[in-house]
Amino acid sequence: MNPKTKLFSELEKRFKKDQELCKKEFGKVYVENCHNNSEWLKKIVSKKGWPSEEKIGKQGELYAWLIVQHSDDIDFQKLCLKLLKDLTKIKERNQHIAYLTDTILVKENKKQLYGTQFSDGKPCPILDKKDLDNIRNEMGLGPFDEYYKKMIKN
Repeated sequence: MNPKTKLFSELEKRFKKDQELCKKEFGKVYVENCHNNSEWLKKIVSKKGWPSEEKIGKQGELYAWLIVQHSDDIDFQKLCLKLLKDLTKIKERNQHIAYLTDTILVKENKKQLYGTQFSDGKPCPILDKKDLDNIRNEMGLGPFDEYYKKMIKN
């Protein structure tokens, strides 16, 4: 498998632009970029399925996941979450599933499971705070306190 395919290269380009915009502005340009990335990836997923590590390499799957994570289309996010859950469980994929699950739950005004989503420097409501570290550990995520410290530094 050669990760330097046309699809991989396009995912990498879109990932880098997303990260560049994410660091400097969350305004209209960033929102438009996320929307355009999402629309582009929808076409890929509808034709070829999820661009998994098995098809495009670990880094390629990470790039695709980030586009979905930042998508403004919750139905597309739900579809991709289902596709991810149907694949072989590996640490990075489980982490992607955890983040995407929380993103969807927060968008639906529900409590998140893994404590990955923050708003205004505070974690969005969490369903089970007592068992949170065990729940996070099952998905390959570190302890919440460590994650929290990292998030409030940013």
